Amino acid sequence: MKVFLTGANGYIGRNFIRKASKIGIKILANTSKKKNKKIKNVTWLVGPIDKFWKELNDDVVLLHAAAAGARRESGSNLKKFKDFNLIKSTKLLENAIKSNCKKWVIISTNKEYKIENLKITDSLLKKNKYDHDFNYALSKYLFTQECLKISKENDIKCRILRLFHIYGGDEYKSRLWPSLVSAAKKNIDFNMSSGHQSTDFNHINDVIDGIIESLNFRIKNKRPYPQIWDMASGKSMTVKKFVRKIWLRLKPKSRILFTKVKVYDRTNYKIKKKLHWKLKFTRPEIAK
Repeated sequence: MKVFLTGANGYIGRNFIRKASKIGIKILANTSKKKNKKIKNVTWLVGPIDKFWKELNDDVVLLHAAAAGARRESGSNLKKFKDFNLIKSTKLLENAIKSNCKKWVIISTNKEYKIENLKITDSLLKKNKYDHDFNYALSKYLFTQECLKISKENDIKCRILRLFHIYGGDEYKSRLWPSLVSAAKKNIDFNMSSGHQSTDFNHINDVIDGIIESLNFRIKNKRPYPQIWDMASGKSMTVKKFVRKIWLRLKPKSRILFTKVKVYDRTNYKIKKKLHWKLKFTRPEIAK
């Protein structure tokens, strides 16, 4: 199998490369980073995603993992998110069609559910101007709708993967799990929100295994293309419970300090319907 991967140096991309290259998948890794280490079965392609890449042809599966706004540190600029997640990503799909690449796996987010039943108005956009999650989710949702339309019109075998909360591995240090582990190891009190939100926590290793499975278009599936796969373990828990499990395992002398409930603390990302693709449920870092 040969895969054209965007976002090759992102959290999903680099972990995909680490696993997929070892099992013989040949990867055309698109990135904006100019210097990349040599890896067996990986060919680096440096440049923008909306460039016409001759390597993107009928012999490869497109795995689109690149995104703007996946991290809170990227701000909350809707225009910036739409430029990359909608406009440039749509151009990527148009170029894929021109090159007769007709097998796509698109990485998206469960945060789209925050948007899909809303009526998008100017007042709503103004109200959420500085809401990172809202603006990121909106840009991804708009692209999903465009992707569904384009793939239907051009007879594309397309799978859109809506991923839930991912943790573990070489996760960015500013995120919950690495911040928590760092505080525990240093015996520093850990300050956080109330932790009342519920979500489905999935380890990066399980997510990558699920993505690799999704690239196999010989998998029998009665649903017509394009398909939306909700990928998660199906076992939600509160952030508070997740944090306590890790803390108990690491056994620090310091404490977790939960604050009062904040407005954004009320958002839940529970799975409300049957999963289209169920991941394994290993959670290596909190297995005990």
